[in-house]
Amino acid sequence: MLRYSRYLVVALLGCSLSFSITANSEQQTLIEQAFQQTEAGDLKAAQSLLEEAIKEAPSSSLAYTRLGGVQLLQQSYSSGIENFQQAIMLDQSNSDAFIGLAVAYLHLGRYQLAREALKQAQQLDPSKKQEIDKVVTWLNQRSSQNTMH
Repeated sequence: MLRYSRYLVVALLGCSLSFSITANSEQQTLIEQAFQQTEAGDLKAAQSLLEEAIKEAPSSSLAYTRLGGVQLLQQSYSSGIENFQQAIMLDQSNSDAFIGLAVAYLHLGRYQLAREALKQAQQLDPSKKQEIDKVVTWLNQRSSQNTMH
C-alpha cells in the first residue's frame, strides 16, 4: 500500500504543475521552487516555501494542496488533512486535494473517509479512474480481511 500512496502523492504534486496558476508571479515562483525542493528531498524547505506562498495568496487552492502533499511525505497526516480540506474549501473541483485527503485518511486507517474522498476525486477527474480503482480495490480487500478476523 505504501507504494500506491507514494505514487498518488507524487502524482498529486507533479500534476498540479500543469494547472493554470492565476496567482501572482511571486507565488507561482514559490510553488515551483517548493516542487523542486520536494523532488530534491528537502521537505522542510518545500514546506517553508509553500507556507510563504500561502501568505502571498491565502486563496490559493494549489498552494494548500501542495503543502498537504509535502506533509503526507513527512507523515504529518493530520496536518495534511487540514490543508487538503482548506484547498477543497477554496476550490471544490480540486480533484488532487481529494486524492491527497484520501491518502492521508488511508494512513490513519480511516478507510471509509478515504473511499469517499476517492469517489469524489474520480467524479471530478475521470482520467484518474484507473489509479483510483487500484486503491479502492486494495481498500476493499483490506476491509474484507478485517471483517474475517
